[in-house]
Amino acid sequence: MDSLPVGITPPAGLRSSLAARVRELARPRRRQALAAILVLAAVCDFYGLQRNGYANLYYAAAIRSMLQSWHNFVFVSFDPGGFVSVDKPPLGFWIQGASAKLLGFSGFSILLPQALAGVASVGVLYLIVRRIFGAPAGLLAALFLALTPISVVTNRNNTIVLSLTQVLLHY
Repeated sequence: MDSLPVGITPPAGLRSSLAARVRELARPRRRQALAAILVLAAVCDFYGLQRNGYANLYYAAAIRSMLQSWHNFVFVSFDPGGFVSVDKPPLGFWIQGASAKLLGFSGFSILLPQALAGVASVGVLYLIVRRIFGAPAGLLAALFLALTPISVVTNRNNTIVLSLTQVLLHY
């Protein structure tokens, strides 16, 4: 293409096959870039996660209470008697309670679902932005979400906040 004289354009069939080749070559690189961004997000969200202890002790106590009975689990009860409910939507606590039931009650098992949701949010954001603005914009948006400090901090805490994944699951 570069060796053609000025003013001469290649036939349409050659142009479309070259464009298809370029797209085909770029696809694995985009997948590798997305995989690298997801690994970066996982490192940011999981590195030293167990050092946070139970993070928010109020919500950790609610998870502990939820593990004691089905009534407490369903109603997200803070106290062992099941009288006081937590002031947040129950889905996040149910997921944290299931994680604590499977892995044992510890700070890591409580924080694990939020960290996983944070990594998933990076992938979901890439898919949404790629569909509207293209793959390069999607990769940049995913990278920025993976590295934004407030995003990393909220992904490493058990305070139930609406992450992008939770918002999309709601709709």
